[in-house]
Order: sequence, then C-alpha cells, then structure tokens
Amino acid sequence: MVAAFAAAAAGVLRGRGHERAVERGAQVSQRRCARVVGQSAAAAMRMGAECGGDACKEERIAALAWWERRGSVTARDARKALLRAVAALGVSAVLLFDNTATNIASLPNALLLRGGPALAAKGDGGVTFAGASTQVNKDPESLLRWALPITNKPLRDAQKALEQVAYDLRRLQWSKADDSVRRAESIFKNRTKEILGKFSSSKKAQADAMIDEIREAFQDFREPLATKNNEEVVRLQRALLRKVGALEELQIDEFPFKVPAEYDNLPQLKGRAIVELTLRKAGDAQFDIEGVLYDEGHMVLVLDGYSAPVTAGNIADLVERGFYNNVDIIRSDGFVIQTGDPDGNEGPLQGFVDPATDKLRTIPLEVFARGDKAPLYGLTLEDDGRGAAQTVLPFSSYGTLAMAREEFTPDSASSQWFFFLFEPDLTPAGRNLLDGRYAVFGYTIEGEFFLKDLKEGDRIVSAKIVSGLDKLQKPASASTK
Repeated sequence: MVAAFAAAAAGVLRGRGHERAVERGAQVSQRRCARVVGQSAAAAMRMGAECGGDACKEERIAALAWWERRGSVTARDARKALLRAVAALGVSAVLLFDNTATNIASLPNALLLRGGPALAAKGDGGVTFAGASTQVNKDPESLLRWALPITNKPLRDAQKALEQVAYDLRRLQWSKADDSVRRAESIFKNRTKEILGKFSSSKKAQADAMIDEIREAFQDFREPLATKNNEEVVRLQRALLRKVGALEELQIDEFPFKVPAEYDNLPQLKGRAIVELTLRKAGDAQFDIEGVLYDEGHMVLVLDGYSAPVTAGNIADLVERGFYNNVDIIRSDGFVIQTGDPDGNEGPLQGFVDPATDKLRTIPLEVFARGDKAPLYGLTLEDDGRGAAQTVLPFSSYGTLAMAREEFTPDSASSQWFFFLFEPDLTPAGRNLLDGRYAVFGYTIEGEFFLKDLKEGDRIVSAKIVSGLDKLQKPASASTK
C-alpha cells in the first residue's frame, strides 16, 4: 500500500491523473518512485502545478501564473506552490526531490535522519486540512498551558480572557483589551473558592497565595491600558499568564496516565523541564538578526512530559548527559532546522549509542490526540484511522520541537530532532501535514528569533536543564555516561 501511494503521488507529479497513478502505483517500487523526481526546484514546481484532473484546474492555472510571474524560483517558493497543488488534489503526495539539486528534501512529511528524501503518502483517511481555522493558536506558551491535564473551568476562563488581550491589541481594540483584563480580574476576585476547590488539601494554601499574587498584578495594567502602551501591556500579560500557568500546573497531583510497561527501559519525563541552549555560528561569526549582531544565541525550550513522556524523557536524558554540547546543525532549509546527529553529516552514527547496552537507543513514535486519555505509541494517527484528528501539541508554533525519524519506521527516532519553522503559506496553522505523523515534545518559548540565522554548520555550544530535572525518571539499569 505504501508503494502504491508513493508511486501514485510520483505519477501525479509527472502530470498523470490521480486515479490512473494509483492503479499503476501497485506495479511500481518505492525505489523507482524515488528516482522519478530528480528535478530542479523550478521543474518540480511546474509538475506540481500541472496535476491531473479537473478538480484542481483553477489551482493549476493560478499556480502556473504565479510561477510565470516569478520568472525564477527559490526552494521555498517551490514548496509553496507544491503545497497549493497538493491541497487542490485533496491528498498529500510524495514530493521527493534530489536534495543536492534542489536544496530541499521534500514537502511537509519529510523529516528523516540527516534530512534525506522522505515520504508523504496519503490515502482516503482524510487529510489534516480538516479542522483548519483562521484562528489557530500559534503562541507556544498558550499551547503548553492548554496541554496541561487539568479540569478547572473558572481558571481556564481567566486564562482565556487574558490570552484574548493580545488578540485585541493586534486589532487595536483597546476597549476590548480592557474588558478582557477586567473579566479575568473578576474571576480571580469572585470565583476564588471555586478555583481552589479543584486543588488537593495539601496544595490549597500555596494556591491561595499564588492567587493573591495574581490579583495584585492586575493593578499594573491600569496605566498602560489607559495610555495605550502596547509594549507594556503585552509584557504584563505574558508575565501574568506565566503565573496563571504555574497555578494550573500546581493543580496536578499525579501523572495523568500510565506509560506502557514495554517502555520502562527508557527514560521518561513525568512533568516538564526547561532547557537553555547556547548557540554559535560556524567560524564564530556573529548572528545577524535583522541587522542586530549577536556573538551567541540563547534560547529557552520547554520539554512537555505530560504530553510526550517518553520523547521528552529521551531528550532530557541526553541533555543531562551533555550529548548535545558542541553538536552541529545538520539541516536548515527554511522548513526545519535539524540537529542531534553525533557524527554530523559525515560519520556512520545517526543517534545515541547507550553505553549501558552498547546499542543504538531508539524510542517509539508518541502522538497524543486531543480527547484521548494517553498518547498513541508506534503508529501515526493516519495509520490509526484518525488522519484528521487534532493533537495536544500541534505543529502550529514557530520553533515547535519534534523528533526526526526514518520514513517507513515510526519507532526509529533516537537523538535527532528539529525546530519547525512555521511558514503561513507553506504550512498554514491547523492545515499542515505533520500533526499526528511526527512526535512533538515541546516548544521554544524564548530566543526563537535566532532560528532566522541558524544555518547548517552552526552549532549548539551547550544545552542544560535549568528546571524540572527532578521530573526525569531513568530506568534502573541506565548508564550516566
């Protein structure tokens, strides 16, 4: 079946109708499909736009006209037009390119070890475009708050009202922003007892003190809202929402689900950890971020063990071992920035060899669908018959953290991971082809702007856990080397 869809999509790229390509696909090997599209970016773009069938006629014409206006294309332009053609077909296609010729690997579902060609096959199970929305959450810290496994309606209502402030300010709706702040303040003033009712008796006093601190913080909003000081309001909002998030996390008493026993041999993060990265350019050049120069880059990542305990645990364990110190960036193509290969792009190793076993350590694909009680292991949501399901940790934020793996082997991730570079035209939030196919384990919450100038050959100088190490549980036989 995989070969059939791979060949079908390659057929679409050659201009065949989709149904005919599917029929022929059963007779064509995956290797043959991989050879079909050794084209330039411009040629691949033209073929993507010239998809077969009347269903995408208008999209084909628009894409071709757009290409002709451009005259020449970049790798990113090619990916945009190909995504449009794929969306018009209603299926995700195999977009396999010669990585050397085109400077890209493939469209969305192409995140392999060392960034080689990859498969993005899609059958009739429904594409992830379902559930797309123009109001998709792209804020990493908000995504992390909503991913917390808690039930507390007044607290969530207050969070929602505070998050609405930024939305109001983007539209210069100052009166609505003021209303949102007052609504959140009213909840903390009048519904304290209801909020505290969700906390265990041992945590009520601490929660009450945190609520008092939150109440006091609302007073700081008055002047900047009155003077329409956008920057200060946003700063206060972010700081207050972090306090709300800390209060929400305090409510969690026990880890919300049991990880399957078959993964007891792997490190697991039973909570969240914060990681600080220090980055340097190749040759110790400076980072150039829109004209501002930096000798080093500094980023803060949150690893979410509540949503991906095995995946986040694997990364946290490797960070603690010092595995990512002085590790190169091995791919930076405008779509993802990938790292974690101990040999760079040169040596035979592609992951972490555990000194305790002298074997490559791999972890299962771990995807948490919204509404489920625990993550799904070893299967993509599409393979589980839920291709359109939304995930607890979606690929909707710039700097999303996720694992790289082999294209046909879900349980092959080891140490390589990537930053997802959110690009509205290429991977619109809520409509991308990655959710449910790759394991997201957290988000970048500070310093994400350094991704704009983080290139292949640059390196992570150091990675260290600054909070949450106590949540990391290692197997009894684990080595510390």
